[in-house]
Amino acid sequence: MNNNFSNLEENIKVFIDKIGIKNPPVIKKFFIGKGDPIRAAIIYMNGISNKNIIDRDILKPLMINVKEDILHSKELPTYLCERYIYMSDTYVEEDIDNAVNSVKRGKTVILINDISNFIVVDTTGGKIREISEPVSESFMRGPREGFVENLEVNLSMLQRIVKDNNLSIETITVGRRSKTDVSIVYIDDVADKDIVNNIKNRVSAIDVDVVQESGIVEQLIEKYPYTIFPQVVTTEKPDRVVANIMEGRLAIIVEGTPFAMILPAIFTDFFQSVEDYYERTIISSFVRILRIISVLIVITLPSIYLIFIRFNTELIPIKFIIPIIQSRKDIALPPLLEILSMEIVLEFLREGGLRLPSKIGQTLSVVGGFIIGDAAIRARIVSPATIVVVGVAAVATFVIPNYEMSLSIRLIRFPILFLSNLLGVLGIAAGFYILVIHLYSLDSFGVPYLLSNKHRDLKDICIRAPLWKMDERPRSIPNNNPIRQTNFRNKFRRKK
Repeated sequence: MNNNFSNLEENIKVFIDKIGIKNPPVIKKFFIGKGDPIRAAIIYMNGISNKNIIDRDILKPLMINVKEDILHSKELPTYLCERYIYMSDTYVEEDIDNAVNSVKRGKTVILINDISNFIVVDTTGGKIREISEPVSESFMRGPREGFVENLEVNLSMLQRIVKDNNLSIETITVGRRSKTDVSIVYIDDVADKDIVNNIKNRVSAIDVDVVQESGIVEQLIEKYPYTIFPQVVTTEKPDRVVANIMEGRLAIIVEGTPFAMILPAIFTDFFQSVEDYYERTIISSFVRILRIISVLIVITLPSIYLIFIRFNTELIPIKFIIPIIQSRKDIALPPLLEILSMEIVLEFLREGGLRLPSKIGQTLSVVGGFIIGDAAIRARIVSPATIVVVGVAAVATFVIPNYEMSLSIRLIRFPILFLSNLLGVLGIAAGFYILVIHLYSLDSFGVPYLLSNKHRDLKDICIRAPLWKMDERPRSIPNNNPIRQTNFRNKFRRKK
């Protein structure tokens, strides 16, 4: 929409009407020049604009430093930007709707009487959270900075790491009322164009009132809303985002949240950490194998214990069966309810610990677990062996590095537990069969979810090969530039 008004008062009224009288902007009228000065005004939003910058770099130069007679002309806004306004990010805007949107985002607009154009100055300010360590991701090695709630700061962290001119950042505004900026980040000559266009089209198609968090965008663009498995990887770490976009993936960063989304994602991505690449290959491979074992323990250990107790006690070694029988004497609950009750209590403690302040939450989880477990054993509600099995499975969930996937794995063990109670060993087999079929049926934005059919990718799935051997990008993620490094190690490889 082009501005059809040039009168100062009319323009101010249009701005107030478009911004809303319930949330009026700050308006300051003043004069520019000497002799026959020109009437002007600035408009900005209180709280999201930096008043010190406005006073020092806009009002002072225009009100005090202009010592000449100013002539009305279409070039006046450009002349003032180039000669008197100290800010580097200034431009002339012709569309009043764009100018209004700039004010809503913390910028300052300068209106000049009888001039239809506007001067837009970036005075974005207000208090934001300082860059700090990510809260949701613990690590021992690597950069300590994490994303914050400010989109410009988050993008600047990526730009400091990646200085490639192929780094592409495209920003789309979503939300009819919130007008939230959503940035899509990728490497232009690496990312697959079909995937890029697919994701851009999905984000552009979002038509809701408010977008407050990246999780809302995730749910609005995902293909399988009813699966329990996450289809994008979320992270607070800029280095993890960079590592993934270098493989041909895309990152989506939403204004107002420190959580970035990485997509497409495959199943094994959720059991890997960027820290794996900072450690030596044997250490990283051992940790990855440990994570796989922990997943199997979480899913199967309670069910296997239930099968041994209920169906196949003859498989338990004699040294163990006598203590187990003695510990189960006079137990009030059957084995299924024993395990189920303790699992649910642990979930209560875990979720309660997350919602409470950190120190109180940790105390609640540890002390609550000890007290409830000891009381349950003394009351003969559950056996000590059940407490051990449930406790080991609970500890194993903490090895899974991704919280969303950890929730999914914890949820899977309940249907498998019920199947095991009904069918024994066949129940576990049936549960895994259904699980694998479901995972094979999923895809993340066109990329198969479960396993890659590219054998070269195996060097970075269950184990992590030496970095110098990973000369190609993962073939499971479509990309336009498969080679990421040369065989430079030949220059200084050990001679036999």
